[in-house]
Amino acid sequence: MKTLILLFISGIFSLFGGIFGLKKILPFFASIALATAFGYLAYDSYYGIENLQNMLIFDNYSTLFIGITIVSTLLIVLMSARGYSYNSNSIGDLIGLMFFVLCGVVCMVSFNNMVMLFLGIEILSIPLYVMVGSHRNNLKSNEAALKYFIMGAFATGFLLFGMALIYGATQSFNLDVIRSFSATALQSSPALVNIGLLLITIAFAFKIAAVPFHYWSPDVYQGSPTLVTAFMATVVKTAALGAFLKFVIYLSPMLGSQWYIVLGLMSGATMIFANVVAIKQNDFKRMMAYSSISHVGYILMAFLTVNKDTQSVVGFYLIVYSLATIGVFACLLLLNPDHNKSSGFEIFNGLGKRSPFIAIILTVCLLSLAGIPPLPGFFAKFSIFKQAISEYLGLVIVAIASSAISIYYYFRAITAMYFTKYDETETSCLKEKNYAGYFVITVSLVGLLVLMIFPGLLGL
Repeated sequence: MKTLILLFISGIFSLFGGIFGLKKILPFFASIALATAFGYLAYDSYYGIENLQNMLIFDNYSTLFIGITIVSTLLIVLMSARGYSYNSNSIGDLIGLMFFVLCGVVCMVSFNNMVMLFLGIEILSIPLYVMVGSHRNNLKSNEAALKYFIMGAFATGFLLFGMALIYGATQSFNLDVIRSFSATALQSSPALVNIGLLLITIAFAFKIAAVPFHYWSPDVYQGSPTLVTAFMATVVKTAALGAFLKFVIYLSPMLGSQWYIVLGLMSGATMIFANVVAIKQNDFKRMMAYSSISHVGYILMAFLTVNKDTQSVVGFYLIVYSLATIGVFACLLLLNPDHNKSSGFEIFNGLGKRSPFIAIILTVCLLSLAGIPPLPGFFAKFSIFKQAISEYLGLVIVAIASSAISIYYYFRAITAMYFTKYDETETSCLKEKNYAGYFVITVSLVGLLVLMIFPGLLGL
């Protein structure tokens, strides 16, 4: 609870700090606030479970996902001064909105009542609509904000309708009560339960951008400022998957075989479609959007075989994925800090000679996303495949084939870095040292290497 209060107060201060001309110190303040929030989170977790009137429950599960999002936000905030240089007057607004999004994250992954799930999603979504369209002079950013707003409204409609049907069958929004009445509800109102679960699943599929509810994601990722894209690909994705997994764990007695078939088909379609379409993308941010979609497909495999290890498997996967994704976008910001170039693959031409350090880190991050051993991305995928192989062998084969396909488009950037000639003028953006950006990519590299050597270090 202390973490949620601190995040809210920090968001208010950041907004007013931007108004009163404190924008230069806001990234530093936000970093201290996020580090303090993480400390409070660890402290409260150490002293046990905190139950807030059966509406929110702060336990080890919520601590894991909140911790991932806070650390990811901390790394992104460190990049904010240069990553938002084209609109530096609004840096307070951006950081404040990030804090409010984190407040929504806390509600989403800690909910024990579906009303709090709805509130968490709305608290998270509304600031994001503003952040996506924050590059006001960019038509793509404006289009992305409108598209994201419309699709978010549709997802909210599905969620509310599904919650209403579940309430009609069980007379409660509380997860514990719904779980205890699951057998009775399935017997007396099977149509309400099944349709309600399907609608809620569709709402989550919108939020995590699973096929076939993914169409907003590539346009929104491409049109958003790079800093916002990195935030959405990591923090928002982690929150949505954490909330969805909690929903599946609690309501598993109500989930019939048909539901698992639908989720299995969604997982397989997400992996195949996203990886195949990513091959054809010439815009790097758009390619990363399809990459993010494909990783959702892998994670959904873990939802099909929920057991005592599922939380750890998904948590480890999201940590590795977030580190690698933030590293990739931090490298992109170092190469194009003012957003005055296209985000095509040509931006990486000759990077191995222009800046070997950035090239090495970008290579490691991309190879980890591809699941190349011995990088931790391989162990993350392997743990999910191992959990699913006994019951979903065919889906595991599809996942392995999809991972092989992904190697091609990740290597497009690596090939450009080491085997394509570059224009001498392209070195201009690297002459001004962005120490915060270099710190972030170094943290991403060190984190990935440590998890490669000690994959069990986090105790997950």
